[in-house]
Amino acid sequence: MFESNEQEGVAGPGTVVGANVKLTGTLSDVNDITVHGTVEGEVISDKTVTIAETAAVKGPVTAQMVSVSGRINGSITAHQKLELLPTAQVNGGITTKELIIKSGATFNGKCTMTEDGNTPNKTDKPTAKEKEEKKALAPAKTQDKSKNYTPDKPVNTKSTKSAEVTTPASAEPTFELED
Repeated sequence: MFESNEQEGVAGPGTVVGANVKLTGTLSDVNDITVHGTVEGEVISDKTVTIAETAAVKGPVTAQMVSVSGRINGSITAHQKLELLPTAQVNGGITTKELIIKSGATFNGKCTMTEDGNTPNKTDKPTAKEKEEKKALAPAKTQDKSKNYTPDKPVNTKSTKSAEVTTPASAEPTFELED
């Protein structure tokens, strides 16, 4: 009586969470997802996720394209494009290939831009270039190793990589580079 059609779910209109709906848990669809209400949990789509102006999401959002007009407290992974519209409020890290932030939008977090829209692979061992940059950022050694090192000037680099200065009480300062 009912025949299984594997393409049936792919051709549907997608999922819409109404403005008066509060959903808790994982929301996943192979089609588009539009949120007007509240979602506390993960939102995953194989296509597009739209967070409307009245929406609030607490949890990670993952899709090919993400458009935000509402609030998101959590990470966003947009494999192709992420657009933060003027009323968007995002608190969390974002990873995307293409980023558009309209005037008026707020974003608090770390942004990672990728060539293919996937999270970049981190290796435990630094590359030769990272080793050279670390060496260039290292301050001159001080004679008295019992005192904490206090640089005369703040570390300033024109590199796009950020450096975090760590000064242990009984050791030379070390630097960690982030991509």
